[in-house]
Amino acid sequence: MKNKSRKNHGHHKASAQPDRLITQLEDTEAALQKWIKSSPGNSEYFRRDPIRAMRAAGLEIDDDIMLELELITSAIARKLK
Repeated sequence: MKNKSRKNHGHHKASAQPDRLITQLEDTEAALQKWIKSSPGNSEYFRRDPIRAMRAAGLEIDDDIMLELELITSAIARKLK
């Protein structure tokens, strides 16, 4: 237990729920793949802006999970610049 509290120390509240994030992504993966494959436009949209494309796909992902994904992808993009 001591290690677990150290692991989450300093992280914002949303990132303390990685299991929920993974579960919702796993639950919607098939629907997202189907949407991406349904048209070249959807595929290109997902490549350009995955978060907006996921919203456009109408996936049943909670708003707080989408916000967490936005934060993660923004942080990755900043590191790549």
